[in-house]
Amino acid sequence: QPGTNLVAAAYCLYSSSTFFVLTLGNGVYMFTLDEGIGEFVLSKPDVRIPESSSIMSFNEANLEKWDEPLQNVVQGWRQGTGKSGTKFSSRYIGSMVGDVHRTL
Repeated sequence: QPGTNLVAAAYCLYSSSTFFVLTLGNGVYMFTLDEGIGEFVLSKPDVRIPESSSIMSFNEANLEKWDEPLQNVVQGWRQGTGKSGTKFSSRYIGSMVGDVHRTL
């Protein structure tokens, strides 16, 4: 089915804090577990992906196997010689939920 048929999506992340992130189709809400009361408390009511950043997050382990034009783009991002002139740093742990959460 197409994603437009989704009515809700969520994930839970266990880390130094426990987060529950939820959308019901109209905004994204982040809740943090308050261990003192044993409940999730709204901690970020309007989660959005930043419009700009200097962080890239994808698995570069097989970079040498990628097409040369794509390798060149990634090298440009690392060196700050891409179209934006921004020097990017890589943040990737190989856990999809953790990587998506950090991006948000």
